[in-house]
Amino acid sequence: MDEIDFTICKLLVANSRTPYKEFAELFHISVNSIHKRIRSLVDNKIIQSFNARLGFANFPNVSNIIMFGIPNVKDRKDLMDNLGRNENIYNVKRASGNLFYIYAYIRNTSELDYLISFIRKAGDVRELTVGIDRNMPFFSLGEKKKLSDMDYLIIDSLKDNSRKKRSDISNELNISTKTVSRRLDNLINNFSVQFQIDWYPDNSGQVTSIIILKLKSDLIVDDNEFIKDLRNQYGSKILFTWSFSNLPNIKLVSVWTKTMKELQNIETSFLSEIRYESVEVTVLIEGKVYPTWIDKQLEDKIGNIKQNLR
Repeated sequence: MDEIDFTICKLLVANSRTPYKEFAELFHISVNSIHKRIRSLVDNKIIQSFNARLGFANFPNVSNIIMFGIPNVKDRKDLMDNLGRNENIYNVKRASGNLFYIYAYIRNTSELDYLISFIRKAGDVRELTVGIDRNMPFFSLGEKKKLSDMDYLIIDSLKDNSRKKRSDISNELNISTKTVSRRLDNLINNFSVQFQIDWYPDNSGQVTSIIILKLKSDLIVDDNEFIKDLRNQYGSKILFTWSFSNLPNIKLVSVWTKTMKELQNIETSFLSEIRYESVEVTVLIEGKVYPTWIDKQLEDKIGNIKQNLR
């Protein structure tokens, strides 16, 4: 993988229906070259699915929780799947130093205590850092749009192939392409559907890592300026960043590099900045994506719709 591949993956994580023509124009290469790159990513199991799920606008109180800690278990691969069986957890990553990163969606804050207890018990994690993602989109209760049965059926049609053509959805559901386009555009504009990929950068042969930055306690940092500064300094090496409403001085920064030497240089650069109290680099070893209660809600709804159509 090169910088173009990583950027393509980042953009597909945000919207897996992004037209290949947009990538071609962005990178000034042919559409055919984009096709070949994405096909290679799929063949090498770096991209494992293009999917759709119910969007966050359907769940105004949802929170994204990111946790990390060191479990006290021997079989860490088995622990990943044990954690993934929890209906809230959608991603588990194992990193150097036996550190686990665990990502979860909770319906509301009342579920947080149960989630933390589950993880501590499942992995015998004595010290678990729990962050509430500050950058989750916010939707007021008044903004929630009630989905029709046909809306659910369209999302379900795209569930395992989010790049499916509108004409194919039309044929599958026996409705006009015009109706599909109108409803799908409404779903997208109202944030009622998400288009993503299951992305496994650990299969790329490159070095992917998460750097835990602890800022000095007396420092006040604007998130947007912080991210802008990182991207100006490190460019496409920065994959993702996370800030937390309950941990204002902790930042997680996901980084990719071609070599460990590159990563060491980035670590040295961070350590040279006086604003950080500590800099901890963890190299990702493997990660897995799991279905959650959001996926189950769509599955249950589709089951009810199909039952009523019989």
